[in-house]
Amino acid sequence: MSARNMLIIGAGFLGRAIALRLTRDGQGVTVLSPSVDANAWPSGITAVRGRQEDEALLGELLDRHDTVIHAAWGTTPGFSAGRPALEAEKGLSPFLAFMATLQRFPETRMLFLSSGGTVYGDPTDLPVPESAPLRPLSCYGAGKAAAELFLGLRAPIKTLIVRPANIYGPEQPLRSGFGVVRHLLRCAKEKTQFLLWGDGRQVRDYLFIDDFTEAIFQFTVRPDLHGVFNLGSGEGTTLRELIGQIEAVTCRSIHIDAQPARSADVARIVLDITRICKSTEWLPAVGLKDGIARMHRWLDGTA
Repeated sequence: MSARNMLIIGAGFLGRAIALRLTRDGQGVTVLSPSVDANAWPSGITAVRGRQEDEALLGELLDRHDTVIHAAWGTTPGFSAGRPALEAEKGLSPFLAFMATLQRFPETRMLFLSSGGTVYGDPTDLPVPESAPLRPLSCYGAGKAAAELFLGLRAPIKTLIVRPANIYGPEQPLRSGFGVVRHLLRCAKEKTQFLLWGDGRQVRDYLFIDDFTEAIFQFTVRPDLHGVFNLGSGEGTTLRELIGQIEAVTCRSIHIDAQPARSADVARIVLDITRICKSTEWLPAVGLKDGIARMHRWLDGTA
């Protein structure tokens, strides 16, 4: 397998995890982020401080890389809830500035991290395949869906859209309105209340970070793959079941602060992962219970 030059836009939880996974197999990796610290990255990863909206800087980087992985988005479902202008300003607008520069590089392969948890809305059938219509309920989901449509302007064989489920695992930071597993583990550890919107019967698809990065690696070494791929566990878990599993792993009770359901929250989502499993050698390897236990040990400093 020949090494490829990868540019990752975004140095958050997912961007950093992808970079670390790719360097293990000799990929040349550069990470672009406005808050990146070059000294905080291991050997083999070049960290560049800057924004995707910087046309000159981005053009220089794209000229030196054959593949770009877009893992930057300035909002979360909760952050932009009910505020479409904020979603446009912080999420979609920077992405479109990035795309304006990308248009000068039609041969560059593009991997875009969309959102399997929000773009489908409440699908009629589960698990939901990639061919299902996009009917987002949140501003965040609408922003991601719009980004996918803009990517349709590129050559199809040079574009791969990944729709991830709820990704969790060690190194995930606390972020308001994002990362329910991380928040629940904090509530168990610190004995704080967990704000539960609705009755807890919401169904989600959870995927461990190592399984996520392994799938991205498979995409990078298969330049023949393009189009849209769901990326999840293929299994659904209710929020109440998740709370029970975390209580069992931590041996601590979580105090619930129940609130009315929100209209922008998806009721049930489970991703059909048949396409990626048939197209690559990838299969999810870490079950939810094991993944929670690994994350719990990381938080306790015993991993």
